[in-house]
Amino acid sequence: MKNQMKLSALTMAITMAALASSSLQAAEQTGDKAGADQEMEKISVTGSRIKRADFEGVAPVTVITAEDIENSGLSSIAEVLQSSVANNGGSLNGESDGFTDSASSVNLRGMGANRTLVLINGRRQASFPSAAGGTSNFVDVSDIPTAAVDRIEILTGGASAIYGSDAVGGVVNIILKKQYDGAKVAAKYTDTTQGGGEQFDLSYLQGINTENSQTLIMLEYRKAEAIQTYQRDDLYSPAYYQDEDGDTRWGAGPYGDSGASSWGAWIQDYGKVYTDDKYSEVDEAQCTNLFGDKGIYVEAGKYDCYYDKYADRGLQSEYDRVNLVVNTTYDLNDDWQIYGMLNASYKESTKYKDEKGFGDYFYQDEVTGAYSYDKYEFEDDNKFQMRRRMEEYPGPRTYDTQNTKASLAFGANGMIGDYELDVSWSSGYALYEKQNHHMVRADALLGMITFDPNDTDASKWYPNNKLTTEQAEALIGDSTKKSDSSMHQLQAVFTGDLMELDAGTVGFATTAEWARESYEDTLDETTMSGGFIGMGGTGGKGDRDRVAVAGELQVPLLADLTGVKSLDLSAALRYDQYLDDSDVGGATTPQVGLSYRPIDEVMLRANWGKSFRAPDMHRLYSGLTRSFGSTSYDHPTIPNEIYEDSYDGFNSGNLNLTEEEGEFWNLGVVANLTDNADLTIDWWNIELEGAVKTISTDEMLDDPSYNKNGQFNDCATMTEVGYLTELDDDGIENIACMRKGPINSAFEASEGIDASFNYQFPETAAGEFKFKLAASYLLKKEYQEKVGDKIEDQTETDYFPKWKSNASLSWNYEDFRATITYYYTGEAVGTDLFEFEDGSEIDDHPDTLDAYQIINITLSYSAPWDGKFTAGVKNLTDEMPPLYDIRNDEHNDWPYYQDRNSSYSAKGRSLFFGYSQKF
Repeated sequence: MKNQMKLSALTMAITMAALASSSLQAAEQTGDKAGADQEMEKISVTGSRIKRADFEGVAPVTVITAEDIENSGLSSIAEVLQSSVANNGGSLNGESDGFTDSASSVNLRGMGANRTLVLINGRRQASFPSAAGGTSNFVDVSDIPTAAVDRIEILTGGASAIYGSDAVGGVVNIILKKQYDGAKVAAKYTDTTQGGGEQFDLSYLQGINTENSQTLIMLEYRKAEAIQTYQRDDLYSPAYYQDEDGDTRWGAGPYGDSGASSWGAWIQDYGKVYTDDKYSEVDEAQCTNLFGDKGIYVEAGKYDCYYDKYADRGLQSEYDRVNLVVNTTYDLNDDWQIYGMLNASYKESTKYKDEKGFGDYFYQDEVTGAYSYDKYEFEDDNKFQMRRRMEEYPGPRTYDTQNTKASLAFGANGMIGDYELDVSWSSGYALYEKQNHHMVRADALLGMITFDPNDTDASKWYPNNKLTTEQAEALIGDSTKKSDSSMHQLQAVFTGDLMELDAGTVGFATTAEWARESYEDTLDETTMSGGFIGMGGTGGKGDRDRVAVAGELQVPLLADLTGVKSLDLSAALRYDQYLDDSDVGGATTPQVGLSYRPIDEVMLRANWGKSFRAPDMHRLYSGLTRSFGSTSYDHPTIPNEIYEDSYDGFNSGNLNLTEEEGEFWNLGVVANLTDNADLTIDWWNIELEGAVKTISTDEMLDDPSYNKNGQFNDCATMTEVGYLTELDDDGIENIACMRKGPINSAFEASEGIDASFNYQFPETAAGEFKFKLAASYLLKKEYQEKVGDKIEDQTETDYFPKWKSNASLSWNYEDFRATITYYYTGEAVGTDLFEFEDGSEIDDHPDTLDAYQIINITLSYSAPWDGKFTAGVKNLTDEMPPLYDIRNDEHNDWPYYQDRNSSYSAKGRSLFFGYSQKF
């Protein structure tokens, strides 16, 4: 029966089709009105394989042209995408720590960066080799050269019936320039007014055209300097102050109450083996000697000697980046053309960090004096604890990364009779290398440590003393990571006109694809074995193949009737079969839409479909990682007591995952209000069931089905998510070990209303004026951990802004042009722990982040010698990110604002100047 269903799906996919075309912005629409009565060339727009003359379709598409990008004042494609009104929720902005330093992502509709499909010239790209948060795969958009982009098309809403997996929140198609006449050199200098972040851009564009061929070569170089916390007074400004008890304190941050790190220099001798006092702290002179200006001595504090951990932290990484794009086409004859594209980039990035700090427990054998981290190694032991910042390490502490990316595509396009065939091969490869400097070697420390302040052995180190150069060199180490990923795809698209009906021509497209993706994520042996204190990680390796067939139809149902200028049906069906070790198997996704024009100037549209998301590769294939976990709950035998339960933790991928299944719809209207004004309004909804998530400890303990006693002997060999129990010395059953991993459980949904308005002012003696406005209102963003749980609206609990909009006003007079652009991110409501003056606390108390508004101004002058001067200001009012309420428990957490929202930036105001010359 299952095979029959698959055969039926394949047959339907070959014979059906859909158009999910675009609603272009007014810049495109108004520019084409003069030729509206002439026959237009058919083009492809994101959301459909069918070429057609009409720009409008059943699904909304936003088009951002190269001119729009230049006038926006934004400096990268990542910024352009993240400023889109459709980008919401958490996305990487190139400044994250951990797994994905220097990478950026886009998150359409807040459904997740891994559920946004990113294409370049309509083709899939290799995922970033290292998964975000160690779980989610995504496409990095930080290394796409601005100078090479012709336009960006953003399809908002599901499109799995056209493109397959990942297109849950929508599709971003970045289309690179294909041709250029002559050559152009451009340079641009940008600097912030608060300090740091200096940037220099240089690009070269060369077009080589012959009678039968067109070739474009683009080379771009960018150098950007770092921004560190100490360069932003609004986020740092440290000072001593008197607290409510009259004690001297030290604080930093916007409210001046972010305390210094207690991990300065401190020792605890639990048994008072070597000291009369259990605690051994350093005095003020020692604190200054160890840490210099970063040593904060506060006698009112618990540890006295603290460490300023904020000043050296990086708000923006410094980096150097080189991009190369080569695009070429060659006409074999009047009907056939071959083409090829190469896109390559290399990026070196440095993220500044505060010096390494660590704290750990040590156990000393009472007989031999040997030390161990394992409390069970010795029969009788002495217990010690220490905290320390490794300020003696040479130079600044940094995370360094190297990103290498290359993609190659080639193919042929031509006519077979009245039909068009496009056959292409594309390959993409990405390499990510990272070095975390200033780690602490666990074995070396164990052999060097002493908790006896009077130990005279020169080879030993008492942590309250300064490290010698030799001791620092013995302890210091680098944790390294090397990850790579690849994507190969063979695709054939067959399109044309199928038949003539009374209302018009039926268009069709059929698609066949084969693809293979793979990745390998590796850490050095020392890191993998836990050889660096406080440093862990997980690797992974896997690959999978996919085959797919799809079909689309565009059917004109009615035309030129009273009250019906046109009524068109769009339909699509796609079948994907995954060939890997998971339980995904095959997935069929349909899509159907209607577009109705009562008159030429107005179109009503409706679109519905299914979507799916195959599990992230790292969710399937991540390697086994061991850790130590703990939880607490009511003591089973002692009333009003808390039972502290420690256990061995194991994390790995889960090959039992199935696909996430989604459904979407949109209803909209597109209207040409006048010859100069256009309006679009769309109401949309996306739902996703079986979303993959990592199960928490509490969820496991609340569900008896995760208790695997009697099914497995240990968690290391357990093939399922779950836990095993044991009896402690008092006969109380507790957790022995826990196997965590991803499961299909969560529900997510997003719903909202989008609108755009564009107006071309009548031409005046003072020049031409054009106004654009786009806005999105998020009605809800829902999340449910598992079936039966309460559905949470993240616009009320997780700081998802409901409003996001942008507007621009452009002026053009002879050789002069000016554009003022406005970006708005509305208030964001969330819940956190609140602390009140009377000492009471309320968890899940609402807090509101203020609206965030940015104004950019761009000016340009085109000189008669084919030169062009540009200048402008970004963030005219020097707006800084909104802050939490001072009573919010998160208000003093670095970097002091919600950096999960990529719309926020701590750069502040910046000025830029540029010049380009055509030859």
